[in-house]
Amino acid sequence: MRIPSMKIYLINPRFPLSLWDFSLCRDLAGSAFPFPPLSLATLAGLTPGGHEIAICDENVRPVEMNRDADLVGITGYHIQQEQVFRLADAFRKRGITVAIGGPLVQRRNLDECLLHGDAVFLGEAEYTWPAFIGDLQAKRARSVYHQEEFVALSDSPAPRFDLLEQPAYSSAIIETSRGCPHSCEFCEIPIRLGKGSRTKSIDQVMGEIRDLAALGVDSIFIIDDNFFGNRKRARDLLAEIERFVRSVDHRIYFSCQFTIDIAADDEVLALLNRANIRRVFIGIETPRQASLAMAKKSQNTLVDLQDAVRRIQSHAIIVWGAFIVGFDSDDKNVFDEQLAFIQAAAIPVAMVGMLQALPGTPLYDRIKREGRLRDGETGGIRGAASSLVHTNIEPKNMTYEELAGGFRSLVRTLYRYDLFAERLMSAVALGRKTGTRGRARLTAKGVATILRLLRYYLVTADLGRIRMFLKVMLQTLIQDPQQLHTVLMHLVVYKHLKLFYEEGTS
Repeated sequence: MRIPSMKIYLINPRFPLSLWDFSLCRDLAGSAFPFPPLSLATLAGLTPGGHEIAICDENVRPVEMNRDADLVGITGYHIQQEQVFRLADAFRKRGITVAIGGPLVQRRNLDECLLHGDAVFLGEAEYTWPAFIGDLQAKRARSVYHQEEFVALSDSPAPRFDLLEQPAYSSAIIETSRGCPHSCEFCEIPIRLGKGSRTKSIDQVMGEIRDLAALGVDSIFIIDDNFFGNRKRARDLLAEIERFVRSVDHRIYFSCQFTIDIAADDEVLALLNRANIRRVFIGIETPRQASLAMAKKSQNTLVDLQDAVRRIQSHAIIVWGAFIVGFDSDDKNVFDEQLAFIQAAAIPVAMVGMLQALPGTPLYDRIKREGRLRDGETGGIRGAASSLVHTNIEPKNMTYEELAGGFRSLVRTLYRYDLFAERLMSAVALGRKTGTRGRARLTAKGVATILRLLRYYLVTADLGRIRMFLKVMLQTLIQDPQQLHTVLMHLVVYKHLKLFYEEGTS
């Protein structure tokens, strides 16, 4: 008997205002959201043929609440929980089967998720989603699908990028590996995705990159938590990406995430430059060696951190950094130390947050054992603006009020006009020796961005904003017009960072 096909509606709920949604600068960027929902495109790729699939990112367009669907799949992070449950309840009231998955679903909140979904997915979905689709058609679907073992990424299909509204996003996104070989005390990645590095084949990755190129994208973010988790494979992949960017005249550029110890390898840095990696996000955390040692972030103790950042940026790769205050060895002097380090290292975008004890991490277990867990809710840069000045840890060498006050002062000072401009121009100047590959192109998209920036930075009564913009633009045009694209992108992002930290710490 032929089992009928289904109409499947996959939804990424809207995010509240947060550090990572860049909502306060989308008017300048001309995009609706930074990145598309890769998980839903992957689910679509995992769905057996014959079904009708649509993806809705509520950050781009409203959810069609009256849509004709047999199955609604909703993904989400903890920050999206309220909207995930609201949407799930609304569709279930219409008699539609609802499946809930994503990082939101954990063992600790499984029962709560089951109150809102007909089926709940715990862990990776490469095996459980196709099994669920078959079970649903055979009318034997279970309420919980738990993937206990880590999946082989060779079994992860090419995402259905064609179902995403790519032009609505600032950048496309791909995943080439999962997991991390390091064991930082505060990090959940080795627990959630594995200690080590599971990788897609180079052919798989290059196929996805070519698919995106065919769709006209000009920027791809490699979302891997540690791109160099498997160094040999990463080098081989970079060599293939280098050949690819040459074939498209360097029209597409990339960004990724890796650990700071990569800075010791000049050959790898040169390869990153040739592969058109223009930006990298690195968890630097703190210049205090005692804090790094306590957090078991040994890879950061192997290099001079300031020199390492500058070595990376000398290869025309702008470093964005993650920083944490509130480690056990931190005292009231740490805020000035963080500010001095970030300025000296010329890190234009510094994502600073208060240390959080994430459930399931060694840090959470230790803080709970020591009786220093303030409450169960984490905050910081992972949460909404309303929870920015919050940690679930009772500090050790200062009061909670001193930690919160020092954090407020640090982030507000970091994004003063003069200090941000100084860091940005220093970072750009460091990369002038090698520069970006390919010819500078002024596209219609770029012209539109410039016009929006001119209006925001010059049509204002804020003289500091005007002076900063004119100084940065003039210096760029005189010294290195090739870097105009990089500078413009950072001026766009700066608006969000400044306003977000001001709002979140008010």
